[in-house]
Amino acid sequence: MYNGSLEITGDFNASIPIIIEILPRDKLPVEALLIDVELAKKNVYPGESLKFKTDLKNLLTDQQYPVNLLFSIQNIEGTETLWTYDTNVFLKTSFSIIKTAQIPRDTKPGDYVLRVTANYLGLNSGTSQIFRIDTPWYLILIWGPIRVWHLLLFLLIAAGIAFAVWDIKRRIEEKKKFHLKVDTNELPKPGGRSIWVGKIAETDTKTYFNMESFMTHCIDAGSTGSGKSVSAQVIIEEMLMKGISVIVFDPTAQWTGMLRKCTDKVMLSLYPYYGMKPTDAKAFNGNIRMITNPREIIDIKKYAKPGEIQVFACHKLEPKDMDIFVANSIRQIFRANYGESRALKVIFVYDEVHRLLPKFGGSGEGFLQIERGCREFRKWGLGVLLISQVLSDFVGTIKANINTEIQMRTRDEGDLDRIRVKYGDDVLRSLVKATVGSGMVENPQYNIGKPYFVAFRPLMHSVQRLTDEEIEKYNEYNDQIEQMQYELEELEKLGVDVFDLRLELKLALDKVKTGSFNMVQIYIEGLAPRVKKHWAKLGKVAPKLEKKVISESELKADLEKAKQAREAYEAEQKKKNPAGAGGAGGAPKEQDLYKKDVSPEKLLKLVNGMLVINMASLYDEIAAMKDDDYAQHVNYKKNDFANWVRDAVGDPEIGELIRYSEGKKDVLSFLELRKNKKPLPKLDPEKKKRVEEANAAAAAAAAKAEEEARKKAGQQGGQPGQPQAPQQPGQPAAPGTPTTAQAQPAATQTTQPAPAQTAAQQASPPPAPAPPAPAGQEQKKEEDKGIPSLDDEMNALIKEVLEEDKAQGGANA
Repeated sequence: MYNGSLEITGDFNASIPIIIEILPRDKLPVEALLIDVELAKKNVYPGESLKFKTDLKNLLTDQQYPVNLLFSIQNIEGTETLWTYDTNVFLKTSFSIIKTAQIPRDTKPGDYVLRVTANYLGLNSGTSQIFRIDTPWYLILIWGPIRVWHLLLFLLIAAGIAFAVWDIKRRIEEKKKFHLKVDTNELPKPGGRSIWVGKIAETDTKTYFNMESFMTHCIDAGSTGSGKSVSAQVIIEEMLMKGISVIVFDPTAQWTGMLRKCTDKVMLSLYPYYGMKPTDAKAFNGNIRMITNPREIIDIKKYAKPGEIQVFACHKLEPKDMDIFVANSIRQIFRANYGESRALKVIFVYDEVHRLLPKFGGSGEGFLQIERGCREFRKWGLGVLLISQVLSDFVGTIKANINTEIQMRTRDEGDLDRIRVKYGDDVLRSLVKATVGSGMVENPQYNIGKPYFVAFRPLMHSVQRLTDEEIEKYNEYNDQIEQMQYELEELEKLGVDVFDLRLELKLALDKVKTGSFNMVQIYIEGLAPRVKKHWAKLGKVAPKLEKKVISESELKADLEKAKQAREAYEAEQKKKNPAGAGGAGGAPKEQDLYKKDVSPEKLLKLVNGMLVINMASLYDEIAAMKDDDYAQHVNYKKNDFANWVRDAVGDPEIGELIRYSEGKKDVLSFLELRKNKKPLPKLDPEKKKRVEEANAAAAAAAAKAEEEARKKAGQQGGQPGQPQAPQQPGQPAAPGTPTTAQAQPAATQTTQPAPAQTAAQQASPPPAPAPPAPAGQEQKKEEDKGIPSLDDEMNALIKEVLEEDKAQGGANA
C-alpha cells in the first residue's frame, strides 16, 4: 500500500490524499464487469432476425483487458440451441456491440432465452433475456394442412376472378345496345304454326312468332332506313313458306322484289350469321298488278292463293287517291264473305299507312276502314300488317285492336316520348342505339308482355324493286290473260270445249308470275288466233272485259258504317273507362322550321315513292337515299331539295346553301345545323362558283353529246352493212333487237350522281321499249334459257285444272 498526496498550487492551494493498494489477480472483485442485453423486440417469427444490443462496462478499473463473448439462443429447458456466436473484444471502460440472430424457419413457437457469457481475466460473467417466437397469423393451421394464408390466397384469387367476371360483364353490357331481360320460356316455340324471324338481339337464340297472333294484327314502324321493310318482309317470306295467302297494297312498289331472288352481296354476306346458305335465296311465287284507278273493284278471293303473294302496286296513285283505294280494298275484303276460322288464312299488308294521315294529304276515310277491319277480320282468319314511319299519330282505336307492335329505330319525337312513358328510359336508350334490321317487339303473349329486341334475319328475295317497265309488263300481260280468261268463260257458256285453251292460258299465267315474258308472248300469240277462230265459227265478236269500279255513293255508305262502328266502339270504351283518354290541354307548341309540316299539296314526292313532309323527314330520306336516286333530284338541270325547302318549307337561307352544296354530306350537315338550332354558315362564293361551273360544263357536254348522236344517226341512216344508229326517243326497235334499256342491267339505267354523271346520261331520255318480237326470234335473255315442251307443262297441269273444274262445277273434261 502506498500513501501520498496530490498538491495543487496557484491562485489557490490544495492537497488531495492518494492511497494506492496493489493486490494479486485472484483478489480482483467480480463486479469489475457489468453485462447488459437489450432486445429490439420481445416477439419474433420463424425466419425473422432477432436484433439485440450488448453493453459491457468496467466499473472498478480503467485497465484494458480482453473479453471473450459467447452468445446463444436456446429453449427454456436448454435442450435445443437455435443459434450461437462468439467474439473477442478489448474492454477498458465500456463497450457496446449490436448483433442480429437469424431464427430458423422451422422453429417451433414458444419461449426462448438469449444468453450472453463473458470470459475475462480468468473470470466469467453472464446475463440473459427471454423472448417469444410466435407463428405468423397467416401461417396458423385452420384445417389439416391448410393455413390461413392458403385461405386468404384462395379468397384473393376468387375475388380476382369475380372482379374480372364482373368487369367483363360490365364492359359487355356497356357495349350492348339492348339491356332488357328476355324469358325465352315465354316466347313462341318452333312448330308448324310458328315462323322463324331471326335471333334475340345480341344472342344466338333463334326467335319465332306465332302465326295466329297475326289474326290480332301487327304494326311495324320506324324511320326510313331503319329496316322496317326488312322486318315486315321477313315475316311475309315465312308466311308464304307456310302456305299463307299474302296480298300487299304497295304505294312504293318496293314489294315487287319479292318475285326475284336475292343477289345483293351485302345481304348474302349476312346469311352465315343466321345459319343460312346462299342457296336459301329464292324468288317467291306471286303476281303484280298496277293500280291506276283507286275505285277499281278487286276480287280479293281471286287473288288470295295459298303460298302466293299478290302485290298491288299503287305508286302511280296520288296521295289523296290512296285514301280512296284503301277504303275500297277494305270494302272488297268485307264483301269477300270469308267463313269463320281459328287459323290464319290470309294476311293483308298495307305499306306506308302514315300517308293516310291528314298531314300527308289523307282524308281519314282509309283510317276508319282499316280500324273497322282490325276489329272484325280476326274472326275470319284474316290478319292485317300495317307499316308506317310513325305510330304516335295513329288514332287510339286502331292501336287498341293491334296486339303485335314492332318498333324499329325512329327519330320521331312523338314515338320516342311514347316509348319512354310506356316502357321506360332503358327501352328508349336501346331503341335509339338499335342497328338497322333490329327492332323492339311487344306482344302481350310474348315475354310476359314485356318488350324485347329481335335482330331480323336477312331477306331471301331481292332487295331491289322491279323497274316501272317490268311492272308495266306484268300489267300488260295480266290484262291480256284476264281478257282471254273472260272470253273462254263466255265460250264455255256457249258450249264450246276450251279445256286445252285453258291449260295453255294457265301456263302463260305461270310464266307471268316468274317474269318470263318472252314465253308469255309465245303462249299468247299461239292462243289469240285460236280463240278468235272459235268466235268466228259462232259468228260473234269476242266481248271485252270491262273493269268494274265502285261508285262514290257506295264508298260513302261503307264509310258511314265505319263511322258508326267507331262511335259504338268509343261509347263502349267510355263505359269501361269513364275518365276517358283526353289529350293534354294547353296551346300547341310552336314548331321550328326543321319540324314544320308542310300542307298536303306541298309534299315532296321522291323517285323511290317516299313522301317528305318536313325537313326532319327530308334528312332521314336523304341519309338513306341511294346515289342514283339522289342524282335524279339534284343535277345540272334542277335541285328539287333546294326548291322544296325554299318554297314549301319557307326557309330560303338553308335552301340556298343546299342549292350550292357539293353532295349529300353537305346537305345533311346543313340540315343538322338547322335541327340543332345552330347558326348557318354564309354561302361560300368559291363553292358557289365551283357548283355553277360544274353544272354549266355538264349542260354543255350534254348538248354536245346530243348533237353528235344526232349527226351520227343521220350519217348511218339507210347505209347497208353499217351498224344501226342508237335508238332515238320514240323510235321503234327492229324486231328481235333488244333496246338499250333491255340490253343494260337495271342498275346502269339510272342517272349517275351530279355533277360527276356524263352529259349524255343527263341529256338523253331513256329509249322507248321495243315491241315484242315474233315467236322464235327473241333474244335468249330470260332465266328459262330456251322454250320447254308445251306438252310436258300441260300434262303437269291437267290434274290441277280438272280438280278446279270439279270444285267450280265446270265442264267435265
